[in-house]
Amino acid sequence: MLADILRAKSDKELVTMLVSGSVSAFEELYVRHKSRLMYFCKRFLKNDDLAEDLIQDVFIKIWDTKENLDPDLSFAKYLHISVQNRILNMFRQFDVHSRFADSVIKAAEQANNQTECQVIDNDYAALLDMAIETLSPRQREVFYLSRTMGLTYREIAKSMQISVPMVQQHASIALEKIRKHLKLHTDIDFKTIIACLIAGEFFH
Repeated sequence: MLADILRAKSDKELVTMLVSGSVSAFEELYVRHKSRLMYFCKRFLKNDDLAEDLIQDVFIKIWDTKENLDPDLSFAKYLHISVQNRILNMFRQFDVHSRFADSVIKAAEQANNQTECQVIDNDYAALLDMAIETLSPRQREVFYLSRTMGLTYREIAKSMQISVPMVQQHASIALEKIRKHLKLHTDIDFKTIIACLIAGEFFH
């Protein structure tokens, strides 16, 4: 089945296909990265529709300029920077001068200057995405709320309306599933991958 074949491919392989005009590769990349980008966007925009429109605009631009993509560069990092820049431009467009907007822009610019994790390329980002897809909906939600939103277990419990011990249980199982998945597919240390690919601390 084509969908299964595409899911098994790395970002690098999919981008190579995309450069040649593959609609299927483009759709797989969109599905693979959309959830993570949505959580990132909603952290700043606080609006699902606005976040979705922004991500779609980024992918439309990617399709329109697909011939210029370099498969050897991290597609996940390229997406993150593209979305981040769109958010910053949106702040500037509406002349937002709040302390929050200033802190977002400063943090984003600092993130662009960091090079410590460049050795973890798009293949490992894709592996992490695939590992996350093996989680149950509840485990995935706990993982994202902690990883992307930076919430504590107590805050996650309140948001999901479950007990703190239940959050801890979901987090523990999620972490173990991800660890096992990555161990099967790479010899890179698990903590190194998590440190480089996860924005924020997962342990509370």
